[in-house]
Amino acid sequence: MKITRFICGLLAAMMIISAPAAASGLPSDETGSDAGQSTAAAAAGQSASHAPVDVTGISSYPEKPDVSADSIILLETNSNTILYSKNATEKRFPASITKIMTALLVIENCSLDEVVTFSYRATHELEPGSSSIARTDGEQMTVRDCLYCMLVASANEVAQALAEHVAGSFEAFAELMNKRAQELGCVNTHFTNPSGLHSEEHYTCCLDMALIMAEAISNPVFVEIDSTTSYTVPATNKHSESFGVAMKHELLRGSGKYKYAICGKTGYTSKSGFTLVTYAAKDGLDLVCVTLGCDDSSERATSTKRLFDYGFENFSVYNISEADPSMSAGSSGSGFLSSDLLSLAIPSDSCIVLPAGIAFQDLTSSLSWNSEAGIDGEIARVNYYYGQELAGSSPLTIDTSSSDTYAFLTDGTYSGSVAESEEEDSRSSALRLIIIAVVSVLALAVLAMLGFRFINGRTRRRKRRGARVSKNIRRYR
Repeated sequence: MKITRFICGLLAAMMIISAPAAASGLPSDETGSDAGQSTAAAAAGQSASHAPVDVTGISSYPEKPDVSADSIILLETNSNTILYSKNATEKRFPASITKIMTALLVIENCSLDEVVTFSYRATHELEPGSSSIARTDGEQMTVRDCLYCMLVASANEVAQALAEHVAGSFEAFAELMNKRAQELGCVNTHFTNPSGLHSEEHYTCCLDMALIMAEAISNPVFVEIDSTTSYTVPATNKHSESFGVAMKHELLRGSGKYKYAICGKTGYTSKSGFTLVTYAAKDGLDLVCVTLGCDDSSERATSTKRLFDYGFENFSVYNISEADPSMSAGSSGSGFLSSDLLSLAIPSDSCIVLPAGIAFQDLTSSLSWNSEAGIDGEIARVNYYYGQELAGSSPLTIDTSSSDTYAFLTDGTYSGSVAESEEEDSRSSALRLIIIAVVSVLALAVLAMLGFRFINGRTRRRKRRGARVSKNIRRYR
């Protein structure tokens, strides 16, 4: 019976730990105000893992700059934090910044050395006067050269040829674009073509393009190509001579070059106005600025520069595993699922961006569990608040490497981080899962045994009562 009680206790502990719970003494996730999350809140149905944190409403926020662009956003990509937004989720036409998504999909699905053959449709289904490098039906180029021509020269027929190479048609490629946009958490985007040529059903918003660009710059191939300001297009089977092309991005070349700008893409149609996406980096801050619907190229460049200066001068980035005191080495705790059996690790690159004047120590934190997480997925999140406003968060996953870990108690709270011991280093993640599985099976077996005993006991009691009734009836006859 002692064994039964012990195993049942283990099962209860596992059930408590697997249930969503907040760390005791810390603010609940529901207490945060929505005032500073207006832009992110518009992302209804958006995947939580991609939903950016909008910190523009927290108290002590730096005075916001005056920018003339009507629709604009500044996103810090490492922490997925919105630092400035204006009409950031409004539907707008993107024009050629569409090619960022096209390039991302091509890089994800093709080898750079693959050969692209241009079709009649790709080279002829173009608007008069649109960007082109005069490719012809049957011409062949490598994927690498096509990407340079699409991102540097903004060649529309090249975007269309790449789309057909990846998916077979413009329409099938557009489906891939929309699927990828959904995966990235886009909230107001629908693509119908790979180039950005105008269509009433081809639209996006600043927030979505910032999310797409954030994903694109995580790929070094994209950054290498998109940061190139000029390129020599080699000879092909249809053109015997090479020629040069140059990028038109105002912040990447010429007298208006911005010191910290790395890559980006311009766009323009008469219906979209002037659009611009730019990535700049300094002092650990990776900033993406998107402007849509500007009146001219000067407005989009000036607004972007002003926001970059605002971001770099007024915000600092903190590595969470280094800045959070609870992540320092400590004792392992006494709970059932402490670090000796299951360790949850915070990624070493998780960070949070805070305005000048707010220190990491000014934040409070809470823990929220993800009951639907897979074995290799996010188990929980540590959420950080400044007052009642969410300032950032970091995922917790099952630790399979040497990194700082949280020790968890049986009431669902965490006791802080723990240093990894030699014993922990010798245990593998698989062993931990096997132990949990064995305990679960034993616990279920005990519950089944208890159920059988309960039913069997009731049956015996009924029989004894029936025997006594029969005996009494015979006695009084």
